[in-house]
Amino acid sequence: MAGAVEKRPKKVWMWPRTSGLNVYNNLLTDALTDAGLQIEDLSHGKFMLKVGKARGGDIVHVHWFHHAYRHGNPVVSIVKSIILICTLTYMRLRGIGLVWTIHNLYPHDSKRRGAERFMRRLICRFCTGLIVASESIKRKVMNEFGVPEHKLHVVKHGHYLDVYKPQGRRVREQLGIGGDDDVFLFLGAIKPYKGVDDLVEAFRAVRTGRTHLIIAGKADAELEHYLQGLRQEEGIIVMAGFIPDEEVADLLNAADALVLPYKEITTSGSAILGLTFRKLVVMPDNEFIDDYFLEHMAVRYDPRAGGGLALALEEARMLKRQRRSPNYEEALRELDWDVIARKTELVYAGRG
Repeated sequence: MAGAVEKRPKKVWMWPRTSGLNVYNNLLTDALTDAGLQIEDLSHGKFMLKVGKARGGDIVHVHWFHHAYRHGNPVVSIVKSIILICTLTYMRLRGIGLVWTIHNLYPHDSKRRGAERFMRRLICRFCTGLIVASESIKRKVMNEFGVPEHKLHVVKHGHYLDVYKPQGRRVREQLGIGGDDDVFLFLGAIKPYKGVDDLVEAFRAVRTGRTHLIIAGKADAELEHYLQGLRQEEGIIVMAGFIPDEEVADLLNAADALVLPYKEITTSGSAILGLTFRKLVVMPDNEFIDDYFLEHMAVRYDPRAGGGLALALEEARMLKRQRRSPNYEEALRELDWDVIARKTELVYAGRG
């Protein structure tokens, strides 16, 4: 660690430093600040302008690079991409380090995959360090973008302990759900790739009079009508709209299992939220589960298999009856933010 301190950057320019949509950024910034680093903000939409304030020896740390080069108009995308590459070239000439945390292999709404792949491969070449949240993602990035292994560093996604605090709201009682009833929860932004329609179909296959599905979150415009049609369906409770932070803990505590029927997944903050609240997580089979979860913490299924999600819901219901006690403390220990800050600083120092 002494070597990392000697090579500590003068400043870290984070994009974004904080976020009203993703508390992950706030937690990382707080942990790095507590470790003694000076974190400056590269505001959304001002990356090219503000990066000019960075000096040699500073680090620019970007989380979602696609905002800097994408646009609905292909011509504008080309112009933005050229400006970005010029900016990255300027940074290299000035001796400014560039670290990119690759949260997703590709943006969820990616439509021009070839152009995306080209830009992401090119950006990787400019980076002095790349952060991924698991060994499985590391392998995917190496294969997809041709990145040498020495440039990739695994720094796990931190937990959400003490972030969302219970307010004492009796959610089950308010919703008319019995204490012994089975409750499946979908929580978060409702977008096409998140597979809520698949979850509803699977729930219908396993539904009994004492089984409930809560769908809580703000939907895309194209899914609002679909959710409206579910409001009168037995066993399904729709809580449409943004869920305030102060309601998250009580909602999770009311559930037996958090279900994430995503059609594509790399790293899932929602899965780590479920892990933090010691909730059984139901999600498609992927290597991310092996990197973060221990036995009996997650139920996996093959999304390509007919009825796979319904069988997973049945398995989750069975595990509830068995009252197993997985070792959540062990799983969460690796996700401590102090650990993550130390590992991130080593990446900045080129020793991650």
